[in-house]
Amino acid sequence: MMRAKTLPCGVVLACSVFIPAILSASADDKSHKDKPALSGVWTLKEGETIVEFSDNKVMKISPHGDSTVIVVICEYTAEKEELVKAKITDFEGEAKEKAKENLPVGTEFSFKWKVTDDIAKLDDVKCDNVEHLKSHLEGEYSRKK
Repeated sequence: MMRAKTLPCGVVLACSVFIPAILSASADDKSHKDKPALSGVWTLKEGETIVEFSDNKVMKISPHGDSTVIVVICEYTAEKEELVKAKITDFEGEAKEKAKENLPVGTEFSFKWKVTDDIAKLDDVKCDNVEHLKSHLEGEYSRKK
């Protein structure tokens, strides 16, 4: 009859430490995939607005498509459940003084951003001056290639 070999205590202990760590890393990978896909350039399907996300947490919004008219520059953070919080830090373009009157630097706002394949939905814009942002931002976007 063959005798079963027993593993040294250290091997069993090592396995009991590494397996939960691997499972935890897998859970972290899943939660990372569930975060909003905030990268690339997106164009509003039924409008002119272009939203560009960069890796360094900067978002540029061109409400009239043409970046020479006005570009709203924001810093942003991605929160849980597709929530994005942003703060206007600067403006570029010909109409930047007019834009500052309606949405001054420092204005904070939030929105929900959900991406499925190459289509993103931006909705639930919240801000003190929500009318100025909501009408230009909310809707479905397609990824610019």
